[in-house]
Amino acid sequence: MYNEQDTAVTVAFSAAGDRREVTLEALQSEAVDFLEFFGEPAFAGKSFCEIIGAGNGETRFKRLLKKAGHPNNAKGFFNELLEQLTQPADERNGTVAVGGIPLPVMMLVSFLEKILPDNRFIRIRDVAHLERLTNIRIPDEERDDMQTVIHRYPVRLSMHVIRQMRVSRNVAYQYMPFKEELDPVGLTNTWIGQFHQGLLEQMYRNRIIFVLNMSCPVYCRFCFRKHKDCRNQAAPTMEDVRNAVTHIRNSPAVKEMVLTGGDPFMNRRTLACAIDELMTVPHIRTLRLATRSIAFYPQIFYAGNGNWLKYLKQKNQEIQSRQKRMEVATHFIHPDEISPYSLDLISDLARNGVAVYVQTPFLKDCNDEGPELTRLFRLLRGAGAEMHYIYIPCSPIQGNSVYWTPISKGHRAGVYLRGHLSDRAIPRICTATPIGKMDWHTSGWAIAPDDDENFIWIRSPYTPEYFKTFAPGSSEHDVVRVNGEGTLDVRYMAKIGDPGLFMGHRPARPVNTAYTNGEILAGLQHRSLEDQRETDSIVPTGTDAVRRVHLTRVEIDPEAGDAALDYIRSDDRITDVVIAGRRDMVDCLRPAGELIRALGDIGHVNAVRLRSLKFNYAPDAYTLGAVDRLAGLNRLTVVNPLRLEIETRFLHSGEFRPEHDILTSVLRQRGITVYASTVLVPEVNNSPEAIQRLAFACRNVGIEFHHVYVAGHPLQEKQNREQPVDILDVIDIGTRVRRDGSGREIPMYILRTSLGEADFGLTTRFYADNGAVLAKLLPYDLPYFQSMKPDFQWPDGITAGDDGCPLVPVPGLGNETGFMVR
Repeated sequence: MYNEQDTAVTVAFSAAGDRREVTLEALQSEAVDFLEFFGEPAFAGKSFCEIIGAGNGETRFKRLLKKAGHPNNAKGFFNELLEQLTQPADERNGTVAVGGIPLPVMMLVSFLEKILPDNRFIRIRDVAHLERLTNIRIPDEERDDMQTVIHRYPVRLSMHVIRQMRVSRNVAYQYMPFKEELDPVGLTNTWIGQFHQGLLEQMYRNRIIFVLNMSCPVYCRFCFRKHKDCRNQAAPTMEDVRNAVTHIRNSPAVKEMVLTGGDPFMNRRTLACAIDELMTVPHIRTLRLATRSIAFYPQIFYAGNGNWLKYLKQKNQEIQSRQKRMEVATHFIHPDEISPYSLDLISDLARNGVAVYVQTPFLKDCNDEGPELTRLFRLLRGAGAEMHYIYIPCSPIQGNSVYWTPISKGHRAGVYLRGHLSDRAIPRICTATPIGKMDWHTSGWAIAPDDDENFIWIRSPYTPEYFKTFAPGSSEHDVVRVNGEGTLDVRYMAKIGDPGLFMGHRPARPVNTAYTNGEILAGLQHRSLEDQRETDSIVPTGTDAVRRVHLTRVEIDPEAGDAALDYIRSDDRITDVVIAGRRDMVDCLRPAGELIRALGDIGHVNAVRLRSLKFNYAPDAYTLGAVDRLAGLNRLTVVNPLRLEIETRFLHSGEFRPEHDILTSVLRQRGITVYASTVLVPEVNNSPEAIQRLAFACRNVGIEFHHVYVAGHPLQEKQNREQPVDILDVIDIGTRVRRDGSGREIPMYILRTSLGEADFGLTTRFYADNGAVLAKLLPYDLPYFQSMKPDFQWPDGITAGDDGCPLVPVPGLGNETGFMVR
């Protein structure tokens, strides 16, 4: 591998025998740099970090050389490493190990950046070209089929992705063509909608997809646009874009635009034209720019001295001056896709007030177990991203069957995430049906199998009337039917996996109408400000200042001392700290600030949340000085971030004032997210109309609508015991918010219990108990709690089912019809 002078390494790549040279000094410098800055568990893994230990990059590299069997011998280390990197990737079974030590994917990619420094994207023409670039061999018996696939479905790869594919099977799995793409099973179109002006696709009354570019720098093999003719069409002209905007000007019901493609960032002229034109449309509130390039071609944003980033920041300021919002939507599938570039892009945008939200297709044998999603979302959250959706299953497009999972697999992943991930990092689990998205067990569920075993029937939140104004034929298609409650059932191509998920039809009943008792609302508002410590600890922590409310989350008092910090240091599973006290956080920023600075030295804590009900009830308390202090505590960085968020609560849409819009914008421009929850209380807000208005109000001012507490919150204790919120009330609310709101308005519907939080219906099962409702908490069992407190036993009144999951009473939750109750 090394030449006689030991200064250069000659590497042979692929069967074609291409050779490249890289100096030993360059590789050694890259190793030291990576270990200095990215030798952290989040990037390199806990076991690898235990091997390299503490210290600077040089110290860690020397330690790695010794542990790998090459003490003080960088030549031997890289000789062994490069010998493996030159082997076909499929022969390495997805890992590269030196001296028996598996090296982190991100570290391997950093070496390949020295060996393969190009940043182009490349159209693959034939099998030999594909093998040469990816270092993945195609078996002889598959070569003809693979060539047919390449002709039928274009293969385009960025050098960034090629480097990742060489060392990660999970990345290669997403972009490498495969012979099964010729399988005719599946659909060529997965949705029913309305097209306008050739560039506009409308599935929802209040938002439209604007297709601004027809190609991508990389083609995902699972893409739902796999069969779209537009992939072979030229990009639209400026006139095309302006004509499309004219249609939007004449569509006042549309509030949000999703600017997409292909990838819209591959055509500066059309994207800039669309943004400039849409900014002037009065009824458009939000521009959502959809790109996957943050993951698979981040160099596009850094090219030309960062011109795209500068442009986005500048346009965001202009858009905000018009009381509108810009967001960037992106996709990440697996943690091996994470690069320092992608995290830097997310943090840079978030610090400058551009929200970045992440969507994740659920792929068989890639990200369908839970642990990989936990690591992925933890990294993205720390950088400043908002987690939006997990799509279960992957779109049932023809040629994509290798990626399909049963619906039950996605549900199990959701259970895992609820138990092992911060609540603020958990996406909504949804399915994109042919007539629109639904959220499992609130706005939709599996009804029954179809006569064809490859299909099931899903209840959707949509009605025939919903589509009349913009897509009147949608409710007449042969894949939909009207059910007894008046919503549309959808015939969907998927396996259920678990027949227990079939819930049948819900009974029809009158929907609660909006009614607000001002006296009850005023009482709740007063109680909210009395004491903002609202959760007991699920396990003893040894100090009253720390309340353990989840495996990953603690709540602490602002005056908490060394004992609290020691408790947090002792458990590296704790990622989120909520600071909540009797007084509002804005009134005790000095002690809270000292606490946050101390938490910043605890590497596994990546988010601090300040609970502040005064954000709602006394926004004037957020003075310029207070905001400046908060901004100084927010640390959105690639390595060891400490993301700062404000947690507040709104009970009613009537509580929103113009000051909330201004304050949220000011904080967002400093990279600080504000999120809000609410509690369902009869005679205050337990109607679909009330929560839909609340969701819209949050969205309108830029607040993330986080949780709707269905039952179990202290504020619900008195009123809800006397007037329980019924299970069907929650379904009606979830249905209305999904149907009439933006996808970015949808909250999680949560049960709060003495053993922690769980999702209504999705990570719980309901049982009847002498007129009361019991909830089985699927994310938890006794070993789960004993991992936090070894001598933990079930509290009085708690029993466990045969599967070990606890059954807890849910006071305040009603069961009038027996639907969803076992």
